[in-house]
Amino acid sequence: MKEYLKLPLRFDQFFDRKKLPSCGLVDSIYRNLHLIITTVHGENKTDAAYGASFWETDYDIHLDNDARKELIVDNLKKQIAFYEKRLIHVEVHVDVKLAILNTQNADLPRRKIEITVSGQIQKTLEPFRFQTGLFIGPLTLD
Repeated sequence: MKEYLKLPLRFDQFFDRKKLPSCGLVDSIYRNLHLIITTVHGENKTDAAYGASFWETDYDIHLDNDARKELIVDNLKKQIAFYEKRLIHVEVHVDVKLAILNTQNADLPRRKIEITVSGQIQKTLEPFRFQTGLFIGPLTLD
């Protein structure tokens, strides 16, 4: 079984000449998708195009939920096609909803995006599914 390095890389282990933590194919794809979604364009110093451009509209109060969904889906499909070639027949589904963010001081109503990526792993043709949810601003919901 081929091993993939776990992200994020811990360079102290590398410099101490220790074996870097590894994972399997499915976990490696999960980690890469999570990194694509949570990285802002320009944040990756070696590839400024890596990451999700929808974070640029995070606080855009003029963008309605349908437009936000379309923007996220379009952007993630392009990013996955370019940066995660181990997946084929990729579908991206996005929901925008109101959720409660529990903090120490209060329970705050926040906008939350729930992202589901499904498809097939190219090498094995096994079905693949990844889900994540992220709180975004502003605080209101259309």
